[in-house]
Amino acid sequence: MRRTWYLAGREPLPTGAVLRRDLILHSDGRRQFRRGTPLEELLSQASVPEGLRIPIAVPDAGEIEQHEASLRIARAVAGIGTRFDAPHQGQVTIRAGQFGLVRVDEQGLQRLVRTGAALVATVLDGRVAEEGEVIAIAKAPSLFVRVDRLERALAVLAGRSVVHVAPFRRRRVALLAGARVRPAALEVAGRALGQKLARFGARLEEIERLDADDTSVIAQRIAHWVAGGIELVLTAGSIMLDPDDPFLRAVRRLRAERTVHGAPVDPGTMFWVAYRDTVPIFGLASCEMYGRTSVFDLIVPFALADERIDRPLMARLAHGGLLVDTQVARVPPRWRQELETESE
Repeated sequence: MRRTWYLAGREPLPTGAVLRRDLILHSDGRRQFRRGTPLEELLSQASVPEGLRIPIAVPDAGEIEQHEASLRIARAVAGIGTRFDAPHQGQVTIRAGQFGLVRVDEQGLQRLVRTGAALVATVLDGRVAEEGEVIAIAKAPSLFVRVDRLERALAVLAGRSVVHVAPFRRRRVALLAGARVRPAALEVAGRALGQKLARFGARLEEIERLDADDTSVIAQRIAHWVAGGIELVLTAGSIMLDPDDPFLRAVRRLRAERTVHGAPVDPGTMFWVAYRDTVPIFGLASCEMYGRTSVFDLIVPFALADERIDRPLMARLAHGGLLVDTQVARVPPRWRQELETESE
């Protein structure tokens, strides 16, 4: 890229030249043109005094202008369930193409940004986004970019996108409460959990309370629900720290795979997850049941989007696991006032 000046009306038009800084034309009613505007476009749209020195940049061989480079970056980083706007002022805005869970490949993002050839910013991994919401931006860091350098930078992604949106697929949910949960408390919990699930298009179809925490009955009930098409099982009333807890013994009896035993999240450290085949089973502590923002709010979108909940995922979510500070950044703007009310 060469930085130079163009004398309007006195020199041939340089191929591919763009403004290298903002320009205000007082001769045209203080009309402003932003840096990156093609010189040809400026001259065709404005009244430019002859001899005016215009600051321009001209590409060298093998270079492409910023808008095209930013578009190539956006195409490389945007995955399934996304769409993006046309380049504007050198930047491409990437949006959610559907209602769903935003997943961000943080390692891929870091590798790409470290090349110095691409500027990409995203929302948090695990953000719930409505269709049309901005979830990322992509931008080349200069007015012109060498094609070979950009290709080397994008190659670090190995063809994998950085950001995609997973739709919420699971709809049918059941809640099994142990004898420790009082009937009145279960009514409140069912209403609060049902309202939260409804945001994602899911429904709390079954609510049952046991008169006694019998391991066999717990296992039979969960197996019956899973066989009948329930896609997420919530349990309440277990004590995770008790190795003889009937709910945890039922999980072992079902030969379900326990993938999470305690969460690096507050509120919600005493949270567990197991899988009966492909169906997740949540062990909820009291803080997750009655409407307060908790690990349930953080994790249930992953479950409903059919994303596996395991130790690697929980390890990633530990950064930002203090939900009083971070959960508001993980939900659509129209949910935020409701979320702040829940946290009070």
